[in-house]
Amino acid sequence: MSVYLDNSATTRIRDEVIEAMQPYLCDKWGNPSSIHRMGRQARAAIDTARQQVADLIGANAAEIYFTPGGTYSNNVAILGRARYVEENQLGRHLITSCIEHSSGLGPSRHLESHGWKVSYLHVDKEGFVDLDELRDSITPETSIISLMYANNEVGTVQPIEEIANIAQERNIFYHTDAVQAAGKIALDVRTLPAQTMSLSGHKFHAPKGIGILYVRKEAQMLPIIFGGGQERGVFPGTENLASIVAIGKAAELAAEHLEENSKRLRRIQEIMIRKLTAVDCVKLTGAQDLNRRIPGHVSVIVQGTIGEQLVNDADFKGICISSVSACSSSGMDPSHVLSCIGFPREEVMGSARITAGYFNTIEECEKAAQVLSQLFVKRAVKNSTVAPV
Repeated sequence: MSVYLDNSATTRIRDEVIEAMQPYLCDKWGNPSSIHRMGRQARAAIDTARQQVADLIGANAAEIYFTPGGTYSNNVAILGRARYVEENQLGRHLITSCIEHSSGLGPSRHLESHGWKVSYLHVDKEGFVDLDELRDSITPETSIISLMYANNEVGTVQPIEEIANIAQERNIFYHTDAVQAAGKIALDVRTLPAQTMSLSGHKFHAPKGIGILYVRKEAQMLPIIFGGGQERGVFPGTENLASIVAIGKAAELAAEHLEENSKRLRRIQEIMIRKLTAVDCVKLTGAQDLNRRIPGHVSVIVQGTIGEQLVNDADFKGICISSVSACSSSGMDPSHVLSCIGFPREEVMGSARITAGYFNTIEECEKAAQVLSQLFVKRAVKNSTVAPV
């Protein structure tokens, strides 16, 4: 058996995406800033990709910026807004949550260390922020709200439209990290009043190292990276041409197959949850209502175990899963997300994440779920046996 179930960490590049980007690695490799034929050819390819991404989220092409990845997108959105705030003597107060991705928490903590007041919203036992706490946290000094669309570790999808509307009603800049949502959940900035939104190509079958920052036309922020005028000065530097073409094609395919992909991932998710939680030692974490969870995302705690052991056990059987977050190299440190939700350390240590994607079939996931269930029970029993001193 060989089954990849770690799609929240990264996804396989689709064949159509490889085919689309190949000419821009071999034949059409001109610099998009050059005015000769090959430069114009490269610029036209970027323009096409920009429109493809815009179509995925309901944006205008001019509002799409290509970035080196989701981490850069989050940093530029938060810190770029903060720079505008500071230069215009606005209120230095940011509201975020305790379960944001590290690329959102990092810039928030940086601002906090430089005199900003940062409010970290609590979450309930399923990972949802409290909208009343959000409203109560807003002050006349609040200039930024940054709350993620969907959580990478537990799959919880926040009440994003309500959050965005709260920010809009109070004229507060709102940024959302939608990295985990793209390709699985319909995104439409025409109805979602966010000023900025981040995406990452390798989460929806484009290569690693290419991301998106959506910036609403009237959004007020300043660059934090300096150099040339590429990407209208927000992300200067010679464009990653082939990867931009790739993320454009991936976005086009994600939009085309969104409904059928989401339905199939929901079915896989239901099967995985039913089989895994049928045993007493396994507890589902995150949203219990699957309509409020990323399609295909399953996260559990296996009581009495250590996540890395579960990953290794599964790997030995040919199944790729993850524990805590593949974006972190924190080793045995417990998940800050599960800790914020309220799980004790001994349970947090036994976390596992199983995430299906476009290439997974229902049949292989049924078999994988059965194998994982048996492995989890075996590991829990083994760890509960105390060797004599």
